[in-house]
Amino acid sequence: MGDAGPERPDDHHERGPGPGAGALAAQLFVRGVVVLAAGVMAAGFVDWRAGVLVGVLVALSYVLLATLSARIPAPYGRGRLLRVLQSAGYHVLSDGGSRHLAIGPAGVFLLETRVWRHAVSRGPDDWYIGQIPAKRVVERMVGHALRIERRLHLPDIWPGTTIIPVIMVAGRLPEPVMRADRAIIARPRGAVGYIRERPTALDTAEIEAIAAEARALSA
Repeated sequence: MGDAGPERPDDHHERGPGPGAGALAAQLFVRGVVVLAAGVMAAGFVDWRAGVLVGVLVALSYVLLATLSARIPAPYGRGRLLRVLQSAGYHVLSDGGSRHLAIGPAGVFLLETRVWRHAVSRGPDDWYIGQIPAKRVVERMVGHALRIERRLHLPDIWPGTTIIPVIMVAGRLPEPVMRADRAIIARPRGAVGYIRERPTALDTAEIEAIAAEARALSA
């Protein structure tokens, strides 16, 4: 796939809306309509003061969601999918927030599970994850994976073992799994299925040794 970003389907595939200025303007317009409608309804049922109060509270909720969503941990639904990996012989270790390190038979994977902030779409020239070009999201994840590799001394102790970043997203994808550089982009079930279906790369002793090293670093 190289540096051009995630692999893109041919032009006959359906394209999602790009997150350009038009999309942002539409989003702001819709939110404004919601705020106005809530205020008008409250004013009709109670009085104009209640309408103003409800409108302000609805607008404030949008601000709070935009400000705090990055600090909210992954939703509980992700836990079930992580447990599927554990049942398949993977050690799943938290790497802070929504990121997890999965160490098991098929290798080592860095999972980004903040799905609700990762709606995937296609702009005129590139794929987007949320409002960020997919290439930038992938570069960040690959860079973080490389730093963990160095801390675990994977290239020195276990030659050929690398950490594969897996970015879990929401929305329609042209393929169950998309590849970008050394990273994987997929919906949660597709990502877990991809990991489970990969060929065996580590034996039990290697899995336990790498997991122990990862736990020691996070302690």
